[in-house]
Amino acid sequence: MKLGEKIKQLRNEAGLTQPELAEKAQIEQSYLSKLENEKGSPSFEVISKIATAFDIEVMMLIDSLSMSYLQENLNHLPEIAIKLEARREAKSLRMRKNYIYSALAIVFGVALVILSNSNTIFPNAVYQYKSMGLINNGEVNRHFQTHRINELGETREQTSERILKNIPRLEEELVLTRSYRGEGYVEGYGVKRRYFEIIDSREIESPMRDLSKVIGFILLLGGGFSMVFTFKLIN
Repeated sequence: MKLGEKIKQLRNEAGLTQPELAEKAQIEQSYLSKLENEKGSPSFEVISKIATAFDIEVMMLIDSLSMSYLQENLNHLPEIAIKLEARREAKSLRMRKNYIYSALAIVFGVALVILSNSNTIFPNAVYQYKSMGLINNGEVNRHFQTHRINELGETREQTSERILKNIPRLEEELVLTRSYRGEGYVEGYGVKRRYFEIIDSREIESPMRDLSKVIGFILLLGGGFSMVFTFKLIN
């Protein structure tokens, strides 16, 4: 908005005629008329008098004017030149902050999209492991298997004897996990241990994986548009 337009607007809102406003501001009516029609170049003192007549701060009046108008018409006034410089610095700071926030949004967006495809963060399968019982020291991990243990060179009779002796020791334990721990793994139980062997695996859906991907793409698009917009404003 231009100064003349603003003065006229404030005068109409206050219900004042040009002569009444000129008297309150202690300036000539003819000069006021020129100002309202953008035909005069006021001093800072005159602008201050007009602001006082409307009972507002002079800087509040100046802040209501457009940046382009101030630069083209009032930049020669030292008080306004300082104000314009402060505005430019504030705008530059906002632009830099916006540029940084946009870059961070893009970085986080890329990270979320990558993480959404990570089976470590969002497993897409569940695994079931089974242990048949506690294994003593000196016994192999597959001590409870129901067929011949080749590494021990068992005979058929020895295999049958081992199976029969294991019956009282059977104490099944199942573990369901989203972490793949190989075809089998060992866990210590004091001086004894358990050998868990994989018996089943199945695919599962992960809502968090899809949510992470959606949020990631939103951040990417939002950050990209914001960065382009900020870049155009800076330049």
